[in-house]
Amino acid sequence: MARHGFQVNPRVAETRAEFLAAIQEGTWDVVLSDDSMKGFSSTDALRMLRDRDADIPFIIVSGTIGEDAAVEAMRAGAHDYVLKHNLRRLGPAVERELREAANRRMQRSTHAALQASEHRLRHAQRMEAVGRLAGGIAHDFNNLLTVILGFSEFLIEELPENEPTHRDASEIRMAAQRATRLTKQLLAFSRQQVLERRVIDLVAAVSEMQPMIERLIGEDVQFTFNHAEPPQLVLMDPGQFEQVVMNLVINARDAMPGGGRLTVFVDRTRIDSNHAAELEIKPGQYVTLAVSDSGEGIDEDTIDHIFEPFFTTKAPGSGTGLGLSTVFGIVHQSGGGIEVHSVVKQGTTFRVYFPLSGAVAADHEKESPQAGARERASTILLAEDEQGVRAFLEMALKRAGHRVIATPSGTEALAVAERSSDPIDLLIADVVMPGLSGPDVADRLKQRHPTMQTLFLSGYSSHSALPERVTADPGAFLQKPFTVEALLAKVRERLSRS
Repeated sequence: MARHGFQVNPRVAETRAEFLAAIQEGTWDVVLSDDSMKGFSSTDALRMLRDRDADIPFIIVSGTIGEDAAVEAMRAGAHDYVLKHNLRRLGPAVERELREAANRRMQRSTHAALQASEHRLRHAQRMEAVGRLAGGIAHDFNNLLTVILGFSEFLIEELPENEPTHRDASEIRMAAQRATRLTKQLLAFSRQQVLERRVIDLVAAVSEMQPMIERLIGEDVQFTFNHAEPPQLVLMDPGQFEQVVMNLVINARDAMPGGGRLTVFVDRTRIDSNHAAELEIKPGQYVTLAVSDSGEGIDEDTIDHIFEPFFTTKAPGSGTGLGLSTVFGIVHQSGGGIEVHSVVKQGTTFRVYFPLSGAVAADHEKESPQAGARERASTILLAEDEQGVRAFLEMALKRAGHRVIATPSGTEALAVAERSSDPIDLLIADVVMPGLSGPDVADRLKQRHPTMQTLFLSGYSSHSALPERVTADPGAFLQKPFTVEALLAKVRERLSRS
């Protein structure tokens, strides 16, 4: 074999026991076997080898094997046979079989990778389908919830606290708030929330949440927060990061009904191209958020479904099945990836990767210049095609002392404004309406009312459903549903720009 350029490191096995020990203890590139040996044959050796590894080339080298026996051996899985009086064939035969074995391994690896890609594609398609459903129902849901929340607040303000009807109205508001959170979870999963991103330090963010986490998990769970040197900066919506942490912490707590250990870890890591392909993200520097528990663990079948909406292993009434799907949606909408490692009866670790930001973190939220200031009466033009929402907005704004011109469409809003001799301080308009849209109305009115400010409303939550003129200025957008307080705060902020 050395004459043919092979570097040979052989092991000789003369008995069945020696051959079995050799294939169990070593890793071999090729097996050369005589046909008839002491106590066993090449067929026996081939069968023993195939039980261990189907890829290793098996070549019979014999001086006595007949043509019929050789054909039978080939049918049994031998790759070739070489007669001892014609050993010049051995080198080329070994070279060919080694090459074909490598090809088989490559084909098997390619097939496995293809199956994994198809599995990820099917999973992504399921996620996308549910995402389209969530986005489709969000608009109508959010309009309805705006009306329910708004008028329940009016009732609560008007009714004495000791009246049963006050309690009834409070229950209506709480139910609407729960429905609002549920809708937001669906939209987070489907990556259709409108985000207000800013640079945040994840170490500081988790540190601020630590007291809340400790209260949430209870005294029977030992909590540890380990982290790299701050700051570890990412660009994302702070509220969504809090959702990610709390959902993962709640999931970990529920996996430890008898108590245990919960560890949150923030670190920086570099993701190479192979790992990035598995996570479906770009290679580069990331900030890792890891949440580990010592709980019951997750079996492989369940892991394949844990990020699907409404999938839950909890008892009926104990969970919505939206916690992890919400995390999945937020992470991917923020440009990151997530993976899970679990061992049944030992625990689970979720690792979330957020792209590292090179910007400077904001130390605190900028306070609205009008926050806490007395309401200034202004003339507000309102364009909203949903009657219930329009009635709620008109009532809330008038109670705050504003003069409100309420219209059911963009076309009528434009006509009213053209006839008005008074300047319009603020246009509040639904983004999508029959005829003229809110942004179209704003563009046309700017010439006649140059100091007019705008505030756009929408029950749609996907960036793709909102014009660029709206998403370019998040401060001029209010996502339905909202409370009276949120509405008036936004109105104050917009009017302060006049």
